[in-house]
Amino acid sequence: MIAPTERRKPRFAVSTLNPGVDLAARELIVLLTLCVCWGFHFVVVKTAVGEMPPTFYAAIRMAVVAIVLSPFLRWRPGKMKMLFLAALCFGCINYLLLLNGVKLATASSSAIANQLYVPFATVLSVLFLQEKIGWRRIAGVSLAFAGVALIALNRDQGAAGVQIGVGVGLVAGAALVEATGSILVKKASGFKPWELLAWFGLVGAPVLMAASAIFERDQMSALAGADKKIVIGAVLYSALVASVFGHTAYYWLIQRRPVSEIAPSSLLTTMFGVAFSVALLDEPFTIVFFIGGLMTLAGVGIVVLRTPAAAPEPGAPESFIPAPEEEAKP
Repeated sequence: MIAPTERRKPRFAVSTLNPGVDLAARELIVLLTLCVCWGFHFVVVKTAVGEMPPTFYAAIRMAVVAIVLSPFLRWRPGKMKMLFLAALCFGCINYLLLLNGVKLATASSSAIANQLYVPFATVLSVLFLQEKIGWRRIAGVSLAFAGVALIALNRDQGAAGVQIGVGVGLVAGAALVEATGSILVKKASGFKPWELLAWFGLVGAPVLMAASAIFERDQMSALAGADKKIVIGAVLYSALVASVFGHTAYYWLIQRRPVSEIAPSSLLTTMFGVAFSVALLDEPFTIVFFIGGLMTLAGVGIVVLRTPAAAPEPGAPESFIPAPEEEAKP
């Protein structure tokens, strides 16, 4: 009989995500919960931007994040310029593009297009960090871009297809901005994750509010006529669950497990996002979308599995993808 002090935590192999990975039960529960929460967030955002202007919604979300995480704010002499630029990428411009893209596109296509952060980060690492990549990751990047292009250029749905294509393009633009932000965060090293998120909220909220005032109309009347339960629930979910809980759980995981074991689970987040969108929002699941999504996820999977286990930058988007490093596998 095993003494209580000798009992081991049950462990489970997650072969469908990353062959050979062995996660403790508690870690597996946190990982799956995180995938579900971030996947469901696409449904939350799509519902929210149907009730109120997207940029206005983003401004409120970032304001809540800034308030909740304000105790973590620290002034860092000599690093604030780079931090401000990173905050524009991670707390402002990305949401300006992302939420307006989700409003035009479907939540499911947005979940797929959001994965382009990985190939964009890889390309930028080659251009600005002098990273060397081999033919496998080049093929993965190309396959991912081709998959999103197939979804964006699908015209089977007529005028709606054009609108979805524009929305997918905006979401892809948001992924590019976030990949750029990851380069900037590398240059502004030494920040803790919650400190970065707090600054992203503090910088992003007023800039997004100003953008909403310039580009959007009738925000208050839209807010007055919106379903208050949906608006409040969506804002709190985005700020507290997706941002605060999501990043807290994520960095708890990578402190305990190699990033190479966690990173492929971003694909599971996207699968949950697509499944929730189709099931709860009654979005179409066409053969073209299936092929394009499969191409994108396969391409991203190749890039992730060929990227070494380096910790992702704090403030990375709501996925499990580490920014590629110079010593990456070819």
